[in-house]
Amino acid sequence: MKFLHVADLHLDSPLRTQALRNPAMGETLRAASRQVLGRLVDAAIAERVDAVLFAGDTFDNGMADVASRAALATELARLGRAGIPAVLIQGNHDALLDLDRYGPVSDTLHILTPDTPTVPIGGAAVHGVGFSAAHMPESLLPRYPAPIPGQINVGLMHTSLDGAPGHDPYAPCGLGDLLGHGYAYWALGHVHKRAVYRAEGGVAVMPGIPQGRSVRETDGGSATLVTIDLDGVQVREIPLEILRFARVPVDFAGATDQSARDDRLRAAFEAARIDARLAAIRVEATGSMSELGDPAMLEAQARDVAETVDGVFVDRLRLYPTRHGAADAPADDLVALMRRDAATPGFRDEAREALAELRAALPSEIRDVLDDDALEALIEGGVDTMALRLGARGGDA
Repeated sequence: MKFLHVADLHLDSPLRTQALRNPAMGETLRAASRQVLGRLVDAAIAERVDAVLFAGDTFDNGMADVASRAALATELARLGRAGIPAVLIQGNHDALLDLDRYGPVSDTLHILTPDTPTVPIGGAAVHGVGFSAAHMPESLLPRYPAPIPGQINVGLMHTSLDGAPGHDPYAPCGLGDLLGHGYAYWALGHVHKRAVYRAEGGVAVMPGIPQGRSVRETDGGSATLVTIDLDGVQVREIPLEILRFARVPVDFAGATDQSARDDRLRAAFEAARIDARLAAIRVEATGSMSELGDPAMLEAQARDVAETVDGVFVDRLRLYPTRHGAADAPADDLVALMRRDAATPGFRDEAREALAELRAALPSEIRDVLDDDALEALIEGGVDTMALRLGARGGDA
C-alpha cells in the first residue's frame, strides 16, 4: 500500500498582516496554499498512491472561503479521475466546518467522524476521529477502533501529542500509547514542525505545515509518502512549498554609504533563494547605530533591493545593534525578558483585549487595520522599538 499524507494546509488562512506590510507578498501567499494543494495532487498522481490522507486543519476556520473550497473540489476531482480516493479528518481549526454546505465536495472523499471512524482502502483499514469541537482537551485515542486482523491499519489523528512548544494541548496523547495501539502507521497533524517517530511495529509522522505563513513556520514545507509492504513502513518527505520564509542575517559593519549597504543586501538576498522556491525574508541587520542608520530608511532600502532580486520579498527588518561592552548586557537581558514575556499566553490575552478597545475607538472604515491578525506584528514592533531605545541587540529572535 502507498499513501500520501498531508496536514495543516490552512487553505483559507488570513494573511492580512503580511499584506499590510507587503501587498505583493500577501498576494503570493494567498495563491501559495492553493498551489501547494495542486502540487500535492500532482505528486499523488505521479506516485500512483492508493489514497491521500488529510490529517486535519485543511481549512483555517469553520466558514470556508468559497475560492478555497472550490480549489479543494477541483483537486479532489483530479484525484478521482486518477482513481485515487481521499480520506479526511477535521482538526481544531476546521472542527465546525460543514464541507457539504454547498453540496458534496467529492464522491471520492471520505470524512471520518466518531460515528464513522473507519474506511477500507484496498488492503488497508484507515481509521480516524475528527474534532467535533474547536478544543478537545482529552485524548481521542480511546475512541479509535482496535486494529482489524489481516488488514494494514492506518490511523489519522490531529493532536499535540505529549505537548509541543507554542501549541495548546489539543487532544493530547502519549506517544508510547499511540505507537502501542497496533496500527502500522499514524498520519498526524496539528504541530507545524516535521517529526518522525518510530517504534517496534509502528511509525508516526507529523508532516509539518506544507506552506508556512510567517517566519515562525520554517520547518514544514512537505507531505509524506508512505509505503507499507513486507519490508515494513518506509516514509519519504515530498517537498511542496511555494514560498520559504527565512531569517537572513546581514552584517553592515564597515558599510558607510548606501551603495555599500545595497551590495550587502543584494548578496544576502541572492544567497537566500532555495532551489526554485520564492523567499520571504526577515532581514536581521547587525552593525553600529551609525552603520545601520535610520531603521525606516534601511527597511525601505532593503525592499528596493529585493525588487531587483527575482523571487525575493522582504517580510520585515529587525535591527541588532552591535554591543560595545559589558555595560550593554543589562539592556540585552531586559529585552530578552520582554520577548519571553510577550510570547506568553497571558500577555497575548491582555494585548488582544487592549487591541479590541483601540479597534472600537476607530472609525469603521479603518477598524480592520487593528484586527487580531496584526497582533504579532504590533508586539514585535513594540519590543524592537524599545530595544533600539535601550541600545540593546534585541534579545531572543
